[in-house]
Amino acid sequence: MDLSEPGTSGVKFLSRKDIYMIIKESQAPNFDKKLDLMVETVINKFCKSEDRKSWKQKISLIKHQFKTRWQAAHKKEVVFESNNKDWLNGSTSLQLPITETSTGRPKKTFAESSERSKRRKTEELRLQEVEKLSYATHMKLRASGNIDASNVVKDLIKSPSRGQKYRSAIKKFKQVTCHQLSTLDALSMYVEAGLTRSQYEIVRSSNKKFYPCYSILQKAKNECYPIKESYRVTATCAEINLQDLLNHTASRLIMHLKEVMAAIKDEDRQQMELICKWGCDGSQQVRYKQKFENEMDSDANIFQSSMVPLQLVYGKNKNVLWQNPTPSSPRYCRPIRIRFLQESADITNQEIQYMNSKINALECTETQGAKISHTMLFTMVDGKVCNAATHTTSTMKCYICGATSKEFNNLTKRREVRAESLQFGLSILHARIRFFENLLHLSYKLPIKKWQLRQQADKDIVQQKKKEIQNKFRNEMGLIVDVPKANFGNSNDGNTSRRFFADHQLSASITGIDVNLMFRFKIILEALSSGHKINVEAFENYARETEELYVQLYEWHPMSPTIHKILRHGAQVISSALLPIGQLSEEAAEARNKHFRDYRLNYSRKFSRESCNLDVINRLLLTSDPLITGLRTESKKKSKPFHKETLDLLLSAEPTKSCTDSDSDVDIISDDDV
Repeated sequence: MDLSEPGTSGVKFLSRKDIYMIIKESQAPNFDKKLDLMVETVINKFCKSEDRKSWKQKISLIKHQFKTRWQAAHKKEVVFESNNKDWLNGSTSLQLPITETSTGRPKKTFAESSERSKRRKTEELRLQEVEKLSYATHMKLRASGNIDASNVVKDLIKSPSRGQKYRSAIKKFKQVTCHQLSTLDALSMYVEAGLTRSQYEIVRSSNKKFYPCYSILQKAKNECYPIKESYRVTATCAEINLQDLLNHTASRLIMHLKEVMAAIKDEDRQQMELICKWGCDGSQQVRYKQKFENEMDSDANIFQSSMVPLQLVYGKNKNVLWQNPTPSSPRYCRPIRIRFLQESADITNQEIQYMNSKINALECTETQGAKISHTMLFTMVDGKVCNAATHTTSTMKCYICGATSKEFNNLTKRREVRAESLQFGLSILHARIRFFENLLHLSYKLPIKKWQLRQQADKDIVQQKKKEIQNKFRNEMGLIVDVPKANFGNSNDGNTSRRFFADHQLSASITGIDVNLMFRFKIILEALSSGHKINVEAFENYARETEELYVQLYEWHPMSPTIHKILRHGAQVISSALLPIGQLSEEAAEARNKHFRDYRLNYSRKFSRESCNLDVINRLLLTSDPLITGLRTESKKKSKPFHKETLDLLLSAEPTKSCTDSDSDVDIISDDDV
C-alpha cells in the first residue's frame, strides 16, 4: 500500500483513507493501540534517518485528528465512517526534512548489517546496564504487539536462571519425534479396551500419526483367525476344525516365544507337545428378533465346546517351555464349536463322541521348524456333563463310585472306583458353589434336623429360617443368597461363594454351622484352586478327617455328591491328573458364556444369523489369540497369602504367593446351572 501522493520537495501528502485502513486492519485490542501501530507503520515506511523522534512528533498530529473524530463518533465504526466520509477521501500534508543525497556505497539497515557492524552500531547502547536494556526490550516488544516474546523477556528479567530451562525445553521439544504405535500393540489395545471399529476411529482421530489406520489393524486381525477353509458357519452353528485351530494356536504361540525358541536345540524342537484342556457346556441366551429357516430352531440356548492351552513342553524330559500364566482365565479360551441347542444328556454325549473322533484324528503341527504333538484333557466340565458322560441318571448319585445319597454319610462302606471317571477333574468353580449351597441348605434345616421335609409345619419352620438367614447375609455381608435372577439362574454364583468362605467366621455365625467345619472346607477349596501341586497323602488325610467331622456333626443331613466326590475321591483324582488340579478348572469355559452374550449383542452384524455367528466366533478367537494375549501387561492386584493349613497340603508353594480361588484376571461369572 502506497501511503504517499506526489508533492513538492520536502512535502509528503498522506492519504487519510489508506491510513484509516491500516488502523482498521490492525489486530491491537483497542483504538489507542491501533493508533500507536499506525504511527510505527508510517515511520517505518518513510523514515530513512535515525531521527525517529522528530518523525513521531510530526505524525502525532495525524494521530490526534483520528482520535478526536473517533471519540466524536462515540467509538462506533459505522458512525465514524459516515461522519467523516469526505474527510477520509482527502489527504494530509507532512513537511519532511530534506535529506541530502550521498555518494558511495548505499547504507544498510541494522538487520542487513554484519555482526561486526552491529557491534559497532550498538557499542554506545551496550554501555547501559543490563536491567535497562532488558526492560527496554520488554517494553518495545509489548508495544509492537509481540506479547509472548515480551513475557519471555519479562520472565528472564525476574529470574535469569530460567534461560537454561527455556533452552532445555526447546531442545527437548525439537528432539521429540512421534513414533507410530506398532500394529500388534495397537491391536492389543483394541482388544483390551473392548473397542469396536467406530470407537477405534474416534480414538485414532485424536492423533492419526500415532495410531495406525484401521485397515492395517484389520489385516493384523485376520492373522488371528485360522484359515477360511476351517470355518463352518450356519444360522444355528459356528465351528472351527479342531486340527486347524490347534495348528493356528501352536503357530501363534511359537511366534510369541520367538526369542526363547532360538535357544532350543533342533532335536528338541522336533519333540514338542502342547497340552490343552477342553470341555463343553450349555447356557441360556437372549432371544433375537430374527427368523430361522427351520421353525423348530431356537436361539434361547447355546451349547459350546472350547479349549485352553496349558503347557508347551519339549524334549524327552518334557521340559516346560511355556506355562499358561492364567489357566482359569478366558483370555486363552478358544472356541471350537457353538450350536444353538439346549443342553441335555444326549446332546452332551453326541458332543463328546464328536470331539473324541476329532481328537483321535489329530496330527502333529509343523510350524517354524518345530514339530508339536497335541494332548487334550477333558476337564472343563460341570456335574451335568460328568453325569451324562458316565451315564449317571441321578444328580444325587456319585458318578465316580456309583454311591447314592443314602451312602454318602456311611464312612464304613466303600464302593469300587471307575478309573475312567477320574479324568474329568474336580470342577473347582462348581465345587465351591456346591459346598456353599450344601452348607446354606443345611443351615435352613438346623431347627428341625431333618433332611426331607414331609410335614407342612416343618416346611414353614425351614422357610422362616431361610428368610432370617437371607436377611442376615444381606444386612451383615451385603450378599443376596438363594434368590432367583432375571431370565435364568440364581444369585448363588462364584462371587457369592468366594465371599462366603472368605469370612468363614461371620458366615458360620449367621448360618449356625460349625466354624471348624467351614474353615476346613475353605482350606480344601483353597488348596484345590491354588494351581500348585498337592501332597496327595496329606490331602487324603485332611479330607478324611473333614468327612468324619461332617458325619459326626450332621449325620442326619447327607453331604452333597460334590462334597462326597472331593472328600472321598479327591486324592485319587489329583494323583491321576497330568497337571496340578487347579489348572484344570472349568472357569474359563463358564466365563465364555457371558462373553458370547456380550459379543453377540455389541460386536456382531444383525442382518443375518450367519454373519452374526461369524462375527461372534471371530471375536472369541481374537480375544484368545496367544500372541495378542502374550502382549498383555499383568495388572498388580492385592492378594492374600496362603493359610498355614493350606501350605501343609501343597508340595511347592511360596508362603507369600497369593491364593485367589482362580487366577488374577479371571472374570467372576455366575453359574447358570445352579
